Amino acid sequence: MKKIIPFLAIPLLFLFCLPFQAFPGQNPSAESSYRTGMRYIQKKKLDRAVDYLKKAVTGKPGVARYHIGLGEAFRIKGCYDEAVSSYQKALALEPENGEALCRLGDVHAALGQSDEAVRCYEKFIETSRNKPEALYVRGKIFDLKGEREKAIAAYRESLSLRSGDFDTLVALASDLVQAERFPEATDLFLRAKKIRPYDESVLVNLGMLYTLEKSYDKALDVLSTAIKIDPVNPRTRFYLGKTYFGRGDLDRAISHTEKALETDPADPEKHFILGLYYDKKGWHDLAAAEYEEALYLDPQYLYNRLRAAGTGEKQEAAERHHDGVRGDQ
Repeated sequence: MKKIIPFLAIPLLFLFCLPFQAFPGQNPSAESSYRTGMRYIQKKKLDRAVDYLKKAVTGKPGVARYHIGLGEAFRIKGCYDEAVSSYQKALALEPENGEALCRLGDVHAALGQSDEAVRCYEKFIETSRNKPEALYVRGKIFDLKGEREKAIAAYRESLSLRSGDFDTLVALASDLVQAERFPEATDLFLRAKKIRPYDESVLVNLGMLYTLEKSYDKALDVLSTAIKIDPVNPRTRFYLGKTYFGRGDLDRAISHTEKALETDPADPEKHFILGLYYDKKGWHDLAAAEYEEALYLDPQYLYNRLRAAGTGEKQEAAERHHDGVRGDQ
């Protein structure tokens, strides 16, 4: 006897065969849009992140974290005015929201508005009940005021209370690089890398430190990963150039440094180093043009470089004169 499919089962089978999608007129929830937007931030697909996070704040404009998420997408994208607006909307809803205060302070710091940044950070400290976070933010204030040793002390104390905090590890490591305490900085960046193995800034900073100690195989390992994350990052290209030069591959050194200058043509350091590579290649006219461009961009550049060498500092210290370690953070 043939099996007969029940009549009611036929429509159900038909429905299961259709592609899964929302019914016409049905929109994703604000929470779903928020979560999708935050995932796109992690993937560095910032235009998509902004689109989804705008849907979240439109769907539920009274949720502070949605505005903070949108502000974060704008901040990473470099749209600082939009980021400020988003954080301010979050603070209008929750005046003591610590994340919004810190992120707003970060934007002001990126814009060179130190006084505004300090005010945001100090308000966070006043309202924070979390001592490690307050110490970390205090370190940021010291950094803005140029008091590096006090900043290092604050970061160290914060890290003693929460040894696995990524932001504190990176902040302390960055200050130690500026203070030329390279071995300790390397250890801290390696700890940060264990937490976020594919953080581009950490990878590039490790690459920079490895080139300083002439560990070119290690440098190539981390920088090769970084270049896959962002193929046009000029810092990654610059240190890949230094790595290949150290390994004796002059052609690749030139190629990477030229690509670094395509996206960062106003950096005298990159022009000067490319000039050195051209000289090594025997392209003396091209080298002279790069040296001239470096001096045009910074008439004091060569003097500062020679002074650094004359006072016994590492040559690479001069090479970092215009290429700060924080880079893409």
